[in-house]
Amino acid sequence: AESYEEARIQCISKVEAVIAECRRTNLLFLDNHFDIENDLFANQDSNRQLDSSTYPFEPPKSVHRVPWIFKDPQFMTDSSSGYDVKQGVGGNCWWIAAVTTIAHRQDIMEKICVARNEACGVYGFVFHKDGGWISTVVDDNLYLSESDFNCDDEVYDPTGDKARFHKAQNQSNSEALHFAKCSSKNETWLPLLEKAYAKVHGDYQSLNGGWYSNAIEDLTGGVTTVIPGNGVLDKDRLWSEIMASALPNSTFVFGLSVSANGANFHRNGLITNHTYSVLTATEVTNEVGYTSRLLKIRNPWGENASQSVGEWSGPWSKGSSEWTLDIMKKINNESLNNGVFWMSFDDVLDNFKWLYKTRLFDDHWNLTQKWIQTSVPWVPTLLPTIFLVDITEPALVVFALSQVDSRYFTDLQGRYYFTLQFILKHRESGKVICECRAVNPEDNWSISCEVNLDCGIYEVVPRAFTSIESGRKSPLEVLKVWSYKNPSKLQKVGLQHDLAYS
Repeated sequence: AESYEEARIQCISKVEAVIAECRRTNLLFLDNHFDIENDLFANQDSNRQLDSSTYPFEPPKSVHRVPWIFKDPQFMTDSSSGYDVKQGVGGNCWWIAAVTTIAHRQDIMEKICVARNEACGVYGFVFHKDGGWISTVVDDNLYLSESDFNCDDEVYDPTGDKARFHKAQNQSNSEALHFAKCSSKNETWLPLLEKAYAKVHGDYQSLNGGWYSNAIEDLTGGVTTVIPGNGVLDKDRLWSEIMASALPNSTFVFGLSVSANGANFHRNGLITNHTYSVLTATEVTNEVGYTSRLLKIRNPWGENASQSVGEWSGPWSKGSSEWTLDIMKKINNESLNNGVFWMSFDDVLDNFKWLYKTRLFDDHWNLTQKWIQTSVPWVPTLLPTIFLVDITEPALVVFALSQVDSRYFTDLQGRYYFTLQFILKHRESGKVICECRAVNPEDNWSISCEVNLDCGIYEVVPRAFTSIESGRKSPLEVLKVWSYKNPSKLQKVGLQHDLAYS
């Protein structure tokens, strides 16, 4: 869709059409385009990628509808919050952390969770993809970690008591879910949102591994600046932006990640190769007049983080000496569970490799985009296409250069990896305003810069080059194998590929 409003209307229309069909047929909605129930014991197309020879996590064991799983299901109880969010099986902490960051923002959540009808089992969501808005609907079937009770010759259950006990113990409420789940035992918004996000990417496995910046942009349509923790010039300026993100309807949200250091866990409790959410920030003054800058952070594992694994263990951690009675009166730390902890601003910069600052856009912004197709050389080269931007009055301008998101068609991505850069300069004088490149070379799907510009015409000159990613198969190799092994899944992935490049 060309605008969010158009995607929202499309989403509502899809849900209304499903409701009408359900009432006509007197049947619950079954999503034939993402049928996790019927393919559970077949190819598992909804769960696995096309070439899933190295399936990275324990597969689900059963599928049931929301009313079967939950005694008193509720999409949201009152409102969502970051404390609701718990990561399930799989390596999608990058996405879970992004959801945690925005879950308390009802203005954002209402733009994502657009329409639903629990009675029919249909839910509609809107996401941002490759510069535009898309809508999708899903049914209320969800994956469970435990198999159904098996009544056979060895397990005699004439009264059904054993089956009911098995369900109550293993297949009921949020904890029974295989993937993401809410902390509340009856809430369903998170697993259904995750299912919709998996659907638009083809399967759940496609969500394994990623960057917070990609997820938060998919959820909000914002633009993310990646900031190295050890490379901040003006810490006061960054702190003021983090503080502003704690305000209602703020234009910023923040996330954090720890890079690998050769060990499983960071020396101060934080997990390497893992993403965290910033919930809020505050300043507090102690008894002797010293003011500390503090961030409230959450591990997306939530209560799954046993014995506080994955939580900060340094100053301002749970039970540390910094938490005097005076400080505890000033800061409500009752919610220091469910993966939540506090850190000082300086410790955040010292211990997190990357900070993600996402700018959100409201109706006061003018947004425009242009996609091009071009040949990418093997060495860094300025591309022949130049974007001209005419600034008619002084303004803060955000520039973003993106490539097509290959997560939607990972199996057909091929062996090539593209690195993006761009130069912004004043057209008349030739003065270079900024040179933009990825701060994190591995997080290179989109790069951006913010700059205050005076009136005038400016040139954005893209630069790109190609690398070969070892271990990946060419599209031809994938086609040769899967055109007869699983042609239906190949067709779906191929359609995503063709749509992305159309």
